[in-house]
Amino acid sequence: MAGRKKAAPAPETVEAEVVNEVAVAQPEKMEFRLINPTEDGFLRVIKWNKEELEAAVRHKIAAYQNVVYTEDNMKQAKADRAELNKLTKAIEERRKMVKKIINEPYEVFEAELKEILALIQEPVGIIDRQVKAFEDQQKEEKKKSIQKSYDEVIGDLAEVLPFERVFDIRYLNQTYKLATAQAEVKAKVEKVRTDLETIDSLESKYKLNAKDVYIKTLDLSKALAENKRLSDLEEKLEAEKRRKAEEEAERKRLAEERRRAAEERAKAEEEQRKALEAQKKAEQESASKQAENVAEPAKNVIESQESVTEPAQNVSNGAENGTEPSAAGAIQSTEQQASVAIDPFEPKQEEKRYRTKFCAVGTRAQLQKLIEFMNENNIEYGRIK
Repeated sequence: MAGRKKAAPAPETVEAEVVNEVAVAQPEKMEFRLINPTEDGFLRVIKWNKEELEAAVRHKIAAYQNVVYTEDNMKQAKADRAELNKLTKAIEERRKMVKKIINEPYEVFEAELKEILALIQEPVGIIDRQVKAFEDQQKEEKKKSIQKSYDEVIGDLAEVLPFERVFDIRYLNQTYKLATAQAEVKAKVEKVRTDLETIDSLESKYKLNAKDVYIKTLDLSKALAENKRLSDLEEKLEAEKRRKAEEEAERKRLAEERRRAAEERAKAEEEQRKALEAQKKAEQESASKQAENVAEPAKNVIESQESVTEPAQNVSNGAENGTEPSAAGAIQSTEQQASVAIDPFEPKQEEKRYRTKFCAVGTRAQLQKLIEFMNENNIEYGRIK
């Protein structure tokens, strides 16, 4: 089927002057002329059987629009897919062939044209190098002028602020005026000088640290922030130091109080121990003296010994007559009282007490035990007169 006729598109603009092929070119004009095809002779439309092929394809694919394949006819599905892929491949091969045919003359034309362009680029490179050298010389002179302005104001800041730190490569652009660049450089130098004076005016031991930060960054806010950070850190460390010192002082105070309390307790215990020892010693000395008094020679207490051996009735008679009973009489009287039955309903009468004199002879330990016995039983004793 023949393809449909389409209206010819508007002519394309070609970057060349097209003249009649019979015209004689003037060499000095170096004009570019199309000979074959001419501008009107370029391929405008590729005619082919689009309607026929499109109708055939639509008829072919109509059978697959609502088709559903199952496990039983999966073999047919694969065959249908292969047939459609084969049709696609055939159409693509024809498209590539047409493209190649059309591109072949253009590729030859492009290669030939690039050869001529290469001839032009050779002198362009020579000119370009000269232009660049001239521009570089201008930039160098401009940079020297800017550095001269820098040297006029830098003074003693040259070591802190070298020229490279204030210079901006944009200053060398042709659109950047020399006067503007010089003014900016001077302003930068003056700003650094003012900022350093501000840092020097700080009442802080860390102004040198702040100045180091500023020299590295040329940022006054960062320098002041560093000064504040170090000052705050010092204050924090001092507060921590004071806290630890106070804690240590409190610890020592408590330790001293505990030590003094321990010493006082030890002292009180020692005094109590000495008092007890003194009391015990005094009691022992008193007991020893009493034992010594009890152990006097028998010749001093013969009368007492005779009274001890008197019969029991003498003891009773002596008691009734107001005389002192002997020890034997007292013991016998006590035994007699113990053998008498006590009527619990009779009123309790106070037990009668007796006095006797006797002499005891024994070792110091024996006499000490005798004294302890009499003390435990509330027996009054004393020295024989």
